[in-house]
Amino acid sequence: MDYAGTAAPGTFAAVESAAHDRRRPAAPFPRAIETHAIRHFSHFASLPPVLLVLAPSGYGKTLFISSVARSLGSQGCRTPVFPSDAGAPASEPMLRRVERALGCEAGAGAVTARDASMAGWPARIDAILWALEAIEDEVVLFFDGFEPARDRTLDPLIERVAAGDLARVRMVFACTELPVDLVHKVRLLGGIHEIGPIELSLGHEEIRALFSNAPTNPVVLGSEQLAAVATLTEGWPAAVRLVHVAMSACGASDAIRRREGYELSLTDTLSRQVLDALEPAAVHFLLEIAELECFNAELCAYMLGDTRVGETLAALVRNNTMVVPAAGRPGWYRLHHLFRDYLRRERRSTRSEAERKTLLSRALRWHHRHGYHHDALELALAIREGRQAGGLLAECAQLLVRDQGQPHSYIAAYERLQALDASPASEAAYWYVWAMVFARQYEKAYRALVSIPSGEPGQGAGGAVDAPDDRMRLRKEALLSVILFSLDRVSEARLRSECWLSADDGLDPFETAGVCCVVGTAGIADLDFQTARHGILRARIAMSRTDSAYGMAWISCLETLLDLEEGDAPLDPSALADAMERAGRVLGPNSPILSTMDVMMARIALDRGDPDLARACVLRGLGQARQHGFIETVRIALDVAVRLWDGSQDSVFAPARLEEIVTSFPARLQVMHDCAVLVRLVRLGLDQAAADWVRRQNLEPLLDASRPDFPAGRLASVQRALLAARIAWRMARRDFDAAHALVEAGLRTALKSVCAPWTIHLLLVQAQILQATGQPAQAGKAFLRAVGLAAPRNLYQPFIEYGDVIRTLVAADEKQQRALVVEQERGFLGELRQRLGLADDAGAGAEPAGRAEQDIGSEAPTVREIELLGYVALGLSNQGIADRLDLTVGTVKWHLHNLYGKLQVRNRSGAIFKARQAGLLRR
Repeated sequence: MDYAGTAAPGTFAAVESAAHDRRRPAAPFPRAIETHAIRHFSHFASLPPVLLVLAPSGYGKTLFISSVARSLGSQGCRTPVFPSDAGAPASEPMLRRVERALGCEAGAGAVTARDASMAGWPARIDAILWALEAIEDEVVLFFDGFEPARDRTLDPLIERVAAGDLARVRMVFACTELPVDLVHKVRLLGGIHEIGPIELSLGHEEIRALFSNAPTNPVVLGSEQLAAVATLTEGWPAAVRLVHVAMSACGASDAIRRREGYELSLTDTLSRQVLDALEPAAVHFLLEIAELECFNAELCAYMLGDTRVGETLAALVRNNTMVVPAAGRPGWYRLHHLFRDYLRRERRSTRSEAERKTLLSRALRWHHRHGYHHDALELALAIREGRQAGGLLAECAQLLVRDQGQPHSYIAAYERLQALDASPASEAAYWYVWAMVFARQYEKAYRALVSIPSGEPGQGAGGAVDAPDDRMRLRKEALLSVILFSLDRVSEARLRSECWLSADDGLDPFETAGVCCVVGTAGIADLDFQTARHGILRARIAMSRTDSAYGMAWISCLETLLDLEEGDAPLDPSALADAMERAGRVLGPNSPILSTMDVMMARIALDRGDPDLARACVLRGLGQARQHGFIETVRIALDVAVRLWDGSQDSVFAPARLEEIVTSFPARLQVMHDCAVLVRLVRLGLDQAAADWVRRQNLEPLLDASRPDFPAGRLASVQRALLAARIAWRMARRDFDAAHALVEAGLRTALKSVCAPWTIHLLLVQAQILQATGQPAQAGKAFLRAVGLAAPRNLYQPFIEYGDVIRTLVAADEKQQRALVVEQERGFLGELRQRLGLADDAGAGAEPAGRAEQDIGSEAPTVREIELLGYVALGLSNQGIADRLDLTVGTVKWHLHNLYGKLQVRNRSGAIFKARQAGLLRR
């Protein structure tokens, strides 16, 4: 059972969790009496796609959720629980929490504007479905205390799951009501079941068990007492529990008398009698701490100025007096909410607002002193201490935005502070702009950047004191370069960045790294790889001076992006896999940067000829593509998705499913994506669909050699995408002469560069054209030139995508292998034949060179890979290995993928066999 959101990434609780290394308790709620409903729904096969647990407060919905989740989790299901007291801001829609837990976090605009939360929901729901589809286990999402009547952001997801779109996914909602229109809609879809107060009420035997099996002060009920309790409470679990507390305290069953009225009257009556049975000191303690959401003994002692209150708290916990453990915080407690609400009403009727503020101010000071920034901030906002809240926010800014990479939480907190009419410090405002940049709210970031007030005097280069606003001016200029680049004003951003770096004093390495990343990424976009490599190297050196795990993960992404675009070095996922492992360990498995790293991994996997692994990685990456990254990284994700697309409109990679992502970026991405789809349609032989696509996207002017009408359209990467589309379009119209002329022109430039993937693409297109025009010998030469480029770089997928062309060429000339004088190339061709299903028992179908022997390849497995291999030999699943080694499943898969390549095998059994023969494993 995973209490997703208890200390979810993106909340201040997550920062505290990292700082204090808290561990979640195995069972944060008391174990429920096992009712018939709990027993029935504790099996995945018994759950409908959507289960609604609809009942008023106090009917044990939380205990139902925790018990069913615990039981299903023990059976191997994934059971994330989204509790109502998850530490997230009250204004945060549940959709954001789901996105964060599944690693497909949405933009912060959904946090502050209810209407905006529904904007673009099809893509957001698709992202969640992609993330769920990538999970191989059965998944049950539990929502405890979620009120769909007030938060409609999950409506589309409920509809999709109720319709049975995902066979391995179930949703369970514990709430008090459901909107009428949504109820009717999902009932028409089928796949939904409701249980209510009747199913959740306790029967006679269950009431007897609750009293007699209570961990403290058990009470054995006689028949008359049992009947009296059942009559009084009508099986209402909260009331039964309160009656038990009151009876065990009073020692007499007739201490409770039935009162007519509503639920509030009953709970108030029972709560009052619970207090009547306590010592005055305990009553005073409960009334004083009622305003706190959670507490521990040390906090209570400081807040009340009484070191003896720890004994009072221990006695209340020992006697089970409506004090329960706080989820995810060992040693911390909270009051049962019905009891707490009563205590708050009582306290406010006898205490002034000034007294309340004084008491909470002491609690705020204690939280601040001990580093519990989320609790301190919440208390500051509760008592409307805007200045203190602003100071707390500024203290957390670098940690949350720069180091942890959690911009949405910071944005939400900052805007709550603004709602108090406070004027946040310039440092807090500065990181607010950075947070919006990371959250892709560029226009808003620009407006906020202009409004940042002047900074304090600072120390400049060479020890000189800057003018009062000089340091902040430089910081704002650095941010402006990043924003301009993000708005796709690439040339202007690059020029500004180079000017800024020429005068950089190096005082802030994070700013230096950010501006260097602009230069490097602009170089990638313009295929200026020398400038790109220099900029990214300088960015790595600067970022290494910070404590930003998020920043270092970004540098690893950019380095991989450069390697992929340059295409000179062999594809090796190990460096990126190690970077992902480090990022996941520090930032958590749901950090948005991991989705961008997954995209890079997907491209490597695809080029190496592993489409299954590429599909799994890109599905995770697409989940956050609209909210995290920039054009160059998202283009990689879309490129992988398009190349995996089978042409079906029902595919998860169909253009219609990707459109929401594409249109959320500047126009350059739309042009490049349109070109990629056209190339794919022609490659699939869907010429009519290609013609329809050209007409629908109005591509004809661009395909006739005109230039895009936006500044970034002049970038070399855009021109390359257009050239590929123009070649494909002419081939679709059977204008092979024009297509071949374009290919020849492209090759004249490509063969002088180091970009192997692009050159291989052109050579394979050339081979296709030559074969179609009756020139098989020339086609074979083009094919062999492509093999020569691909073999040292392990680039299999381009050949697999041109499988129809390659099969014909290989089958037509079995002697062509003689032209391959390098053993590596012959081995590559032999492997390619196998992957294309052309191997036979003769020489051409024999094991590729170097594979016949049973030894391992030239590169030995690493210590970590051998460790993983040992667990594989024991039969552990990828999830089991990940749990043992504290890794993500994606990291385990990549280590194994790399290991298979070194052992020259295709699967687990082959790896075990080869490793044992090589002496890497004991038999």
